[in-house]
Amino acid sequence: MSLVQAVLCSDFALVCGEQQLNLNSGGVLHNFRKIFKLNEYVIIGLSGVVEDNYYLFQDYLNVDFTLKEGCQDSLPVVFDRVSARYREMAEQGECDVFSLVCGWNGFAFEGKTFYINSQFGELNKITSVKQAHERDAKLISCGDNRHYDNFMAAVYRHGADIYGVQKAFRDVLAQGIMFDDFIDKNAQFELIRRPE
Repeated sequence: MSLVQAVLCSDFALVCGEQQLNLNSGGVLHNFRKIFKLNEYVIIGLSGVVEDNYYLFQDYLNVDFTLKEGCQDSLPVVFDRVSARYREMAEQGECDVFSLVCGWNGFAFEGKTFYINSQFGELNKITSVKQAHERDAKLISCGDNRHYDNFMAAVYRHGADIYGVQKAFRDVLAQGIMFDDFIDKNAQFELIRRPE
């Protein structure tokens, strides 16, 4: 799995993902779901090795990558559970994930990325993402740095509203398939709006 991106702002959190799954056997699946809305407050996005993502998110996903029903965990609870699993995986050292959790914490939107690289363990970390101020928008990219640069440019071009971000992500995919064999042009989106 290769590309998940998100925008967090004062009014919404929008998570975008492409849908190609490259299997260890060399096969490729299309229309593979990588973005899951756990409940009205939390979204997870998967990038990296599929088996490692299952382990990281096993409290919320079934083994066939369908969503477990009835999750009412708040964002802080999801952060705690996934962070605990992440620490186990980082100690093992043979895992590869670059995934995210984001949503509404009761006051604002925030997110965390979870990065483990089996070859470059010194880079492993959890990164917290929050708005610096109310009019701030934060862009998150789990994937190749070139995708992040393309996302920034496209959001600047299309705007940081919901439809602008969706257009921006489609632009990222159109550019990305030229250099990244692990993504395709099929996009998936999940949205959480600020509660009234």
